Amino acid sequence: MESKSLFLAIFSALNAKSTQEKCAIVQEIWTNFQHFSRDNDCEILPLEIPTFAHFCQILPPKKIPQGKFLKTDLNVAHLLHSLAHIEFSAIDLALDCVYRFRNLPLCYYQDWLEVASEEVKHFLALENLLHSLGFKYGDFGVHTLLFDSMKNCDVLLDRIALIPRGMEAVGLDVNPFLCAKVRSSTHKIKDALLEVLEMILRDEISHVSKGNVWFHHICDIKKIPQNARPSTYVEILKRYNFSFPKANAEFNTQARLQAGFTQAELTLLKNASFTSKNPK
Repeated sequence: MESKSLFLAIFSALNAKSTQEKCAIVQEIWTNFQHFSRDNDCEILPLEIPTFAHFCQILPPKKIPQGKFLKTDLNVAHLLHSLAHIEFSAIDLALDCVYRFRNLPLCYYQDWLEVASEEVKHFLALENLLHSLGFKYGDFGVHTLLFDSMKNCDVLLDRIALIPRGMEAVGLDVNPFLCAKVRSSTHKIKDALLEVLEMILRDEISHVSKGNVWFHHICDIKKIPQNARPSTYVEILKRYNFSFPKANAEFNTQARLQAGFTQAELTLLKNASFTSKNPK
């Protein structure tokens, strides 16, 4: 197979105009990763708009239906759509982590492309459940919080702290809350949704763990001592006004430790002032 430019292919995936196009490009890149070349001098172009802007209405976060009660198909579709949007946005978070940062070890690019391929798997599983209820991704409004965070963070150490070790780690905390909510429902897709949520939790532990590896790799390069890394991590989150959503009643301590968080980091996070998001 003829060698192709990895970064050009990634940029093509980032700028795909449909879910089908994006997912297909990501799967093709991941399957044939060894055949792509890394032209580190390739220009880093700005990403103007997210793919979902082509077919989703962008709304303020507070205007987006969340599926608070899982009684009707519409209630469940609202929840599925919100989850699908998070997973679809996460594809771009992983892709951009590959595209925007150059001259890193091969395993760095392999790690984040694997994450992107798993986010595709999560999105497609949730989209399939949406279809089973007669809905599709794009039927409801979405926010740009994850896309905006991605665009506003172009320092590698900060990016790793803020996204895989910040936002994705929040997913570890929220997952048990969501599972409990689904278990209390009597909806017909309850069991299928629980299977998807359990798959997502397993994979997200791996994603956060990859973030942990690269966070410490970059700290090593910057000669940040081990005992200063927990405070460095929390300071980065504060710098970007990171905050926990209201669903984060408590940490999923077991999952966070499994993903590489230290007890010192968890203690600092609990003691730090990260107020709940209250978007307008």
